[in-house]
Amino acid sequence: HHLSKKKNDIIIFCRSHHNATLLNPGPPALYRLNTERKRIDETETKVNRWTYGQKKRNKQNKVILMVGETGAGKTTMINTLINYLLGEETSVVTVYEVFVEENPTSLTIIDTPGYGHTEGLEKDREISEYLIRLFSDEDGIQYIDAVCFVMKATQNRLSRKEHYIVHSVLSLFGRDIENNIVFLLTHSDGGPPTNALNAIKKAEIPCRRDGKRKPIHFLFNNRQKEIRDKQYEHNYRSSWEMGARSMNEFFTFLEEKNRKSVWMTLDVMKERIQLEACVSHLKDRICENELKNNELTQIQEALAQNRDKIQKFQSFQFTVKRSFKEKVPIENEWGWNRNATCCNVCQENCHEWNCWWVKNLSWCEVMKSNHCTVCTGKCHYSKHVRENKKYVIRTKEMKMAYDDLKLEYEHTGDRPETSFDKGIYINTKMKRESIMKESENKTETEENLKSNLEKIKHEKSIMLHEAYISIVSLCKISLKADSASTLQHLDFLILRLKEEKRDKWIKNLEDLKKTGDQQKNKGALRHLMDYTAKN
Repeated sequence: HHLSKKKNDIIIFCRSHHNATLLNPGPPALYRLNTERKRIDETETKVNRWTYGQKKRNKQNKVILMVGETGAGKTTMINTLINYLLGEETSVVTVYEVFVEENPTSLTIIDTPGYGHTEGLEKDREISEYLIRLFSDEDGIQYIDAVCFVMKATQNRLSRKEHYIVHSVLSLFGRDIENNIVFLLTHSDGGPPTNALNAIKKAEIPCRRDGKRKPIHFLFNNRQKEIRDKQYEHNYRSSWEMGARSMNEFFTFLEEKNRKSVWMTLDVMKERIQLEACVSHLKDRICENELKNNELTQIQEALAQNRDKIQKFQSFQFTVKRSFKEKVPIENEWGWNRNATCCNVCQENCHEWNCWWVKNLSWCEVMKSNHCTVCTGKCHYSKHVRENKKYVIRTKEMKMAYDDLKLEYEHTGDRPETSFDKGIYINTKMKRESIMKESENKTETEENLKSNLEKIKHEKSIMLHEAYISIVSLCKISLKADSASTLQHLDFLILRLKEEKRDKWIKNLEDLKKTGDQQKNKGALRHLMDYTAKN
């Protein structure tokens, strides 16, 4: 925020007495501040902190989170804010700290990778993962003074992709952050930013507003590094004056006591990750349970068709499509998706996507009070492992003999592909050792199969309840409850809830689903669904 008032040095790094290195004599003169680099921790996490100057406790520190689409001019804005230039397009979350000796205010800027990156939605999902790491670490960020949404002043409408970007940004925050959101409008000619304000209005972006209900915004141009031509000296002067005025207004805004703790935002981020993991796990379990349901139904039908043979203690064979789990290497996955957190007890995938940074699994986002929020047994984190493997469901059609029940549990060989529930065998063995009553319509084996089917149905009901509660929680604390990341799951959940006849839950989710047809949400949801369908 130290803009030189010299005519030829109207942009960054022009105070040569600072600890800086001259990059280009200009005009404009271009300096790079000499900074100290530090990582938040020594894990594979790439959350970098760059510090200029010495931190002093008697100085007030303002924390700004910068978000925006790739190409909106976010890096140039950072150069304008703290006279600092460090490379090109940001690939990781970076924290810049500036402590200038003669200024009573120090500045901390959190720079996020640009949204809408060419690498796709997976790259965008990294942002919340990085921020969780930054907000959770004891040496990280504990509060935010402003969330600055960087966009072009010429933006007259939001495309589907841009709607998705807005949703991605807003879905990160808690409700309490709304009055901290402002707009830094770049590429401005100094006139009223009518186009950008109309785009903000149509998208219904929650933000700080003035007395006339207009979004709080600050205008900047993006000519800081242009080579100066005397023919356009007046234009450069006008651009500088606009930027200086906006910068003064922005720092006046920062002087307000409007600081927010990151805890609610951190809760929102974790809840979204848990919802993603819960729905992913739910889909796996429903697929597994439906296969198991079909398998048990086939066995049940075979036993019913051969009841006479069972009662006469005669052996018989039947064909059944068996399902079984297998742990396989994770292949052809991008970056952070190469590892998954799995439960060794339940043999389930608990955190399959973007599980990358934790050394101690108790820190994993799906863990709460040292127990997993996802796996069926809600097991202790120590029962889990994070590795380059995950569980998949396989099926195999095979011939089975009724006597295989006895062979399965009276021999020590490991035959998981032909295993039945031990209760089935015990009940069947007891049945064969007793005198069968003529009035019995079903064998104990069939009754046990029926019990297993009911157990599967009950497990499915529990998982649906957990997913529903997660969405309800997000609606209470999230700034953007109806974000595309939530709406994308509703069709799947509503269909399953109809099978459970949960009328009240269905109505609540259908009401939330209707918001997906609203102008503010339609583009974002379609962009997300189109991308998901292609990948």
